[in-house]
Amino acid sequence: MSRTTRRLSAAVAAVALGATALMGVTVSAAQAAPSNIDPNQPRSLTIHKLSQPATPGIAGDGSELAPGSLPADALPINGVEFTVEQVTQIGGTPIDLTTDAGWATIQPYLNGTTPFDPLTATLGAPVAETTANGGLAVFDTLPVGLFYVTETDFGSNSIDTPAQPFLVTLPMPTTEPGVFRYDVHAYPKNTLGDDPYFVKTVDDTTAHAVGDKVTWRIAAYVPDSVGYNISQFFVAESPFLNGMERWDPTKTRAGTGGTQFPDRATVTPKNGMPVVLDSSDLESQPGQSYLSAAGRAKVNAAGPGSVIVFEYDAKIIAVLANGVTRNEASVQMNMTHGIIEAQSLWGTARLNKHVQGDVSKRLAGAKFQVFTTQAAATAAAAQVTAGQPVTGGLEFGPGAGVDADTKTFTTTDQGADHGFVVINGLKASAAGTKYWVVETAAPAGYVASTTPTEITVYPGTNLAGAGLVVNIANAQRAAGALPVLGGAGMTAIGIGGAILIAGGVLFAVFGRRKRDTAENTTAA
Repeated sequence: MSRTTRRLSAAVAAVALGATALMGVTVSAAQAAPSNIDPNQPRSLTIHKLSQPATPGIAGDGSELAPGSLPADALPINGVEFTVEQVTQIGGTPIDLTTDAGWATIQPYLNGTTPFDPLTATLGAPVAETTANGGLAVFDTLPVGLFYVTETDFGSNSIDTPAQPFLVTLPMPTTEPGVFRYDVHAYPKNTLGDDPYFVKTVDDTTAHAVGDKVTWRIAAYVPDSVGYNISQFFVAESPFLNGMERWDPTKTRAGTGGTQFPDRATVTPKNGMPVVLDSSDLESQPGQSYLSAAGRAKVNAAGPGSVIVFEYDAKIIAVLANGVTRNEASVQMNMTHGIIEAQSLWGTARLNKHVQGDVSKRLAGAKFQVFTTQAAATAAAAQVTAGQPVTGGLEFGPGAGVDADTKTFTTTDQGADHGFVVINGLKASAAGTKYWVVETAAPAGYVASTTPTEITVYPGTNLAGAGLVVNIANAQRAAGALPVLGGAGMTAIGIGGAILIAGGVLFAVFGRRKRDTAENTTAA
């Protein structure tokens, strides 16, 4: 090999090695998860307004606490106004949380090593929200930044002193490296005054489909005053309207329960465990419950600062036009009376099954099931592909438009609704709740979609809004190839002719040999 050739080979190898290294860098960069703050990521600050429990909780980290993890005497408080103001400067120094300098400036205030004085800061336009639906105030239009939060109005609540103002960032750093929390939850608390306080909430965390159970809860706070004694207590429930009926544990998808209100009642002392109130502690009438003399004695023994909780279970049976399933109660403790309510949001989804490439050509006979997670839906899609029974789909009650198996929805073959299916009954939220649908069977002559389809459900039954009708396409199955006109016939004829010709040649050869043999024999 010449010197020039060796040099050229070395240069080519170096270029190839450099290209390989560059490709390795590119792949690594593509695979790395972004850890920077994303200004386009939606953000929210949710304030959970509570009464001060006897035992203080731990410092919040911005995450949402699981239902039931709060102390029984930490009651949600509605009607309290909070005001949020962005901190744009501190002592003349701009606060920009898209820069490291901005975070370095605010760190001493977040750590508590330097007190924050709003009088030395520049604050942006105030944004106010009032707690409702179980003590919640949601701020979901805030930019990336540092915010000063204050309690600005008690409403009609008997609150002794306001909660302490606090600072919060959006997003909020977490203890996990490279991870920021964009949906931040805060739990400021108040000490209630000398009047009873009543709160109604709903636990619908495990409810997803029409026919599921929700639990309505009424909590009554006994004033933390020395010598306070209950001489009268009653709860009057609104009728089971608004798309609900009583829950019957023996009939999870149909039938009206007959259990007496409430399903459960307890009283929790200020520093103790809940005490169950049994039937002898209650005097019930249709829609109303009173504490009997025995029940009042248990509450008074629990002492000031205790909490009385009444719970009952209901089944969602329909979605109202506005999507709001609400329930109201009237509560009276001694001479204090209150009307309280809570609500659960529900909605519908509509699927349009059509021929691939033309949404106007709709197809009846497609079957779907609904899943609460993408992982469950993906597993179900794999079961469909493998021809296995589908598991994990939501179960629906009557009125949802579901098939007899309570899980499957089939696109209709009826007039103007041909090719549509309405899933009439999924738990919703104002921001939209995500579900996934899987096509478990395609119409005859078509191929089922092999991947789950994400749907977003909003409160109500209005299906005219953009994005509320989800289009799902099916490709036609491939047709088998027919013979080319005349091709197969001529080929067959050609093959047959060749066989006949070959047979004739063989006949002629063998006939001649036989004749020659006979002639030779005669001559001999």
